Amino acid sequence: MSATLRISVCRHGAPGPSPVVVAANHASHLDTPLILQALPGGPRRTAVGAAADYFYASRLRSAGVRLLFNTFPVRRPARPTGPRAAHGGRADADRLLTAGWNLLLFPEGTRSRDGVLGDFRRGAAALCLRHGVPCLPVGVTGTHHAMPRGRRWPRPGRPPVVVHLGAPLTPAPAEDAQAFTGRVAAAVRALIACPLGEQP
Repeated sequence: MSATLRISVCRHGAPGPSPVVVAANHASHLDTPLILQALPGGPRRTAVGAAADYFYASRLRSAGVRLLFNTFPVRRPARPTGPRAAHGGRADADRLLTAGWNLLLFPEGTRSRDGVLGDFRRGAAALCLRHGVPCLPVGVTGTHHAMPRGRRWPRPGRPPVVVHLGAPLTPAPAEDAQAFTGRVAAAVRALIACPLGEQP
């Protein structure tokens, strides 16, 4: 990807224990491969939650994303799921975390149309609470400009993109999913606003 993008990775904290739930903003199809390569240890033993109604709508597409990114289906509210996602979702996420896999999730549930961070759903936080694992907030900038919705290839000129890896967050003893979601969203928002090399 370095042939088409100027990629920078900024780490804002020491890596925590595994497994973790990685929660990131989502503005482009570039986000997934960039984050996977930026994670400590790379993409090894990290599974990616992919929209069941989009990526699992056909046998060919679901096979492709499973092969490339080790995905599992995530159902989005009020959207029909594809035939390859009849089983899975939460059960897949629980099984993977129990087996020691990291999960990469996009709590907004879809790519931003304008690059602005949307509301976070509570699924990632609920997984952290249920399994007693930390959440790694990640903020990605530049990908919406580089390859927004509707583009199949990055813009010419090697546009700059930055992956900000935050410090792991652990749910407090009395914290519920809604409160933890708010804390994770605030961390991602701070990372997105952070200039390269500075701490949020």
